[in-house]
Amino acid sequence: MDAPAIRRALSRWRRELHAHAEEGWTEFWTTAHIAGILQNLGLSPRVGREVIDPGARMGLPDPQRLTAARRRARDEGADEELLRRMGDCTGVVTDMGPQAAPLVLAVRFDLDALPLTESHAPEHAPAANGYASRHAGQCHACGHDAHAALGLGLAALLQSGPPLRRRVRLLFQPAEEGVRGAAAMLDQVRDAPCFLAVHVGLGQPTGTLVTGASGLLASTKFDALFTGRAAHAAKAPQEGRDALKGAATALLGLHDLPRYGDGESRIHVGELRGGGARNVVAETALLRGETRAASGDMAGDLFARARAVLEGAAAMYGLACRISVVGEAPAADSDADLAARLAALARSLRTEQGRPLFAQVKEQAVMGASDDAAAFMRAVQAAGGRAAYAILGSDLKAGHHAPDFDLDEASLWPGLCWLAAACRELADDEGSPA
Repeated sequence: MDAPAIRRALSRWRRELHAHAEEGWTEFWTTAHIAGILQNLGLSPRVGREVIDPGARMGLPDPQRLTAARRRARDEGADEELLRRMGDCTGVVTDMGPQAAPLVLAVRFDLDALPLTESHAPEHAPAANGYASRHAGQCHACGHDAHAALGLGLAALLQSGPPLRRRVRLLFQPAEEGVRGAAAMLDQVRDAPCFLAVHVGLGQPTGTLVTGASGLLASTKFDALFTGRAAHAAKAPQEGRDALKGAATALLGLHDLPRYGDGESRIHVGELRGGGARNVVAETALLRGETRAASGDMAGDLFARARAVLEGAAAMYGLACRISVVGEAPAADSDADLAARLAALARSLRTEQGRPLFAQVKEQAVMGASDDAAAFMRAVQAAGGRAAYAILGSDLKAGHHAPDFDLDEASLWPGLCWLAAACRELADDEGSPA
């Protein structure tokens, strides 16, 4: 494929992925589709269990949902041989460059959608143009469809140019939402001296590129299942143990926890459900929440306090409480020297008309949220390597995680050109780490 064809394909790939939105660990169609395109480019992608540690997966859906997702992927045309190879795991890894050459860079692109019903308002471009999610209750409302399309475009651009002197590894990671997936792919970055992740939007407008975001917050995602005893709400309420009241008390207690004066800290409960009838004392209730903090120490302390609140509320009402950690990511910051190098490269790039490729290039910005790319970053940094988290500015129609979220597709091509230039600079420069 030449550059004009890749530029045209970028939007098509993004829209195909958008229409087939799949939540974390159920991205079977997405995995097969991406791997198939990579194979057509002449690459040898590895998929599913070939790149994932099954025992390290967090927040897995129940087996019935996984089976249903595989069946749906097959019904929607996923390649049977790829489905066989991936087993019950999703995700794709492919290497670019000579296989005998040292690995110099790993680049992460996430795959998963959100458990959210997409808007079908006539002004919502995916609905108006026929590529809204075809999967009820699941949609790409964060930009991961664009990230995966960028990964495909990067593979195509690198394949279409001169051979790389050293290897670049592309990671298409499942289950970023809920920070559940990176831990199962850490082996794919352990020998990489440089790591790069990119996210669209995040408050930056089209034409802006941030090459080194800082302040990725440590986060723990948890489920708390309260179990009590059902009883008649009027005739014998004293015989019951109300799980819903215990969970509601815990919710208020969690939000009452003090924050920290020396860094960001947040706590949020996103779901509380329980009971089944207005005249029955609720036997069970499920609370799903998260903690976030600017450092690992603060994050550990905040989650310990949250656990004490949950267990204390259960004890007040005579309940059992089972707390499960279903996602976890560390805090992370980009390395300033790598961010500066990537920024200098971005500033040097020009359009065909000779104008700067980006209107503004920043070396730093505060992320202020969580991404399990932080796990990859910390693993590479702990081994003496360098890592950067980039933000590709894109004008958004609505905020991230909103049902009418949509991005500016015009932002993708400049981002892809920069990614390809970064890969070539690091892979071809003998002075780069390896």
